[in-house]
Amino acid sequence: MKMLTRRVGIGLLSILISGSAGCGYRVQSSVRNLPAGIRSLGIPTFKNSTTQYRIEQRFTSALLREFAARTRAPVNSSATGVDAVLLGEIRQVFSNPVTYANDAFGSAFVVTVQIAAKLVRTGDSAVLWENSDFLFTERYVLNRNVKDFFSEEGPALDRLSQDFAASLAGTILSR
Repeated sequence: MKMLTRRVGIGLLSILISGSAGCGYRVQSSVRNLPAGIRSLGIPTFKNSTTQYRIEQRFTSALLREFAARTRAPVNSSATGVDAVLLGEIRQVFSNPVTYANDAFGSAFVVTVQIAAKLVRTGDSAVLWENSDFLFTERYVLNRNVKDFFSEEGPALDRLSQDFAASLAGTILSR
């Protein structure tokens, strides 16, 4: 009986140790370098060609955080004094209902953002990478209770900006 108790204890201990080994997990190859010859990156505020207030701030901030976390190179919000500049434009933002409640009122929506971005070497203005048609979507639910109403579009745009930043950084850093 003592032997069985000991085996169960050892089994539980090994499960706890292996489970805690995953805490703080980070893919080893997630920290990468910028394209050859680029030792610093500037990400000035994207141009906002929409009527959505401050959406360019959300996306630019997400990009600054993502590149700072995934590269060893200095990343800042300036277009001067850097080897390359990541330029972008928020071209369109729109929300569409995807499900309806009983009274034909939208209860779930999808917000879609179209973005153009390009990486330009500052020394000779060469375009190192460009995509003029990024399209990202994020679903959100509209709370119909007026007393508890909170627009979920803002948090959906925050999630979308983080997804966009991760995708763009991954694309540029894998070159």
